[in-house]
Amino acid sequence: MDRVFQLALALALATPTLAAGPWTQEAPPTLPPALDKAPGEQPPAMASDGKPAAPGRIPSDTPEGARALWSQLAGGLSVDDGTPAADAPRAFELEFDVRSRQASGTQNFSARFHYLDEGPGLVRGVVLDDRRAERSTQMRSLDERGKLQYWYRKVSGEGQTDGWESLRGRDSKESRAEIDSWAAISFDIARLTRPSSFRILALRERKLLPAEEGASPLTLRFDGDPGGVVLPGTDIEGVRDGRKQPIAALCAGLRWLELQTPDFRDFRELGGRQPKARPYRLLFGMDPESGRPQVVLVSPGAEGPLQVPGAVLVQCTEWLLHPEGAAPADQSWLPGRFFAYETVGAGPAPTDLRFSDVPRADLYFIDGDMSADLNADFFRPR
Repeated sequence: MDRVFQLALALALATPTLAAGPWTQEAPPTLPPALDKAPGEQPPAMASDGKPAAPGRIPSDTPEGARALWSQLAGGLSVDDGTPAADAPRAFELEFDVRSRQASGTQNFSARFHYLDEGPGLVRGVVLDDRRAERSTQMRSLDERGKLQYWYRKVSGEGQTDGWESLRGRDSKESRAEIDSWAAISFDIARLTRPSSFRILALRERKLLPAEEGASPLTLRFDGDPGGVVLPGTDIEGVRDGRKQPIAALCAGLRWLELQTPDFRDFRELGGRQPKARPYRLLFGMDPESGRPQVVLVSPGAEGPLQVPGAVLVQCTEWLLHPEGAAPADQSWLPGRFFAYETVGAGPAPTDLRFSDVPRADLYFIDGDMSADLNADFFRPR
């Protein structure tokens, strides 16, 4: 896992699913469709210059400022190899500690997660005990005939199972949907870790406007955004140039790059329905010196207000060089700790929306490998 903050983003969106259980058992929900179907099945996504979007191809009408920021982002993440159409990672594994906040309370747990980009996407999520040994595992796999299957087992504690249990029938519908959400998020992780694998619909630099007189310091106003973005009222601070800064002050000193792409999947669109491929805006708040993102805003749609229902904000407060002790050429910067906030509020006006004061999840990176040696057998009961 050398592949930074965007990985934090995708994981932060998904953290509550691993803690859920025990599993309850209806026909499997419709799977997320591949965004790249066979030729002729769907029209190609068109970039801002009127040409078909392709992995890594920067539209010809992209301003130089946005081009420079895109190059800085890729360099700051130490991911891109300069190949315009580089493939996304095919398999990865990641270990992390999580604090998840839900209506039912706060959960703290550790997890190890595996993904293989084969068929619809294979996933294996392992919840760990205090000794970092397996406590329970949920899995999405393919049988020998290529048919999708779902599995669960609990090896210790209350609700222990006698081996693997197949998640079939009506009672397991919700559990299968949760595992499907991990597959959708893993699709995002694999592409976010390799910027050149994205189909780019548009790139633009977003300018942060001066605060209006009397306005809350937590409200960010970008050029072309009619609503503004209301930051969390949190005491969590970010670090720039060795100094801690409240999130509002931190954001004021960042450079902002917006990427529009169809290559993003939102797990909240699942639940038995087939989501439509649609554009998302990923707004990266980048450190002007390092190019590494300090915050990122994910917003559905290609235009209009940035803060809409479903928008998510992720903040990274610590960066690490990983793996420790490796040669510099083999190291990359990783987010050591990151926080995810959801948009809350309701009403017809954008001003009715804001990010929650308390993060939905805190994640702490432990270890990982974005070039894991995995095959389909690893995702079958054994």
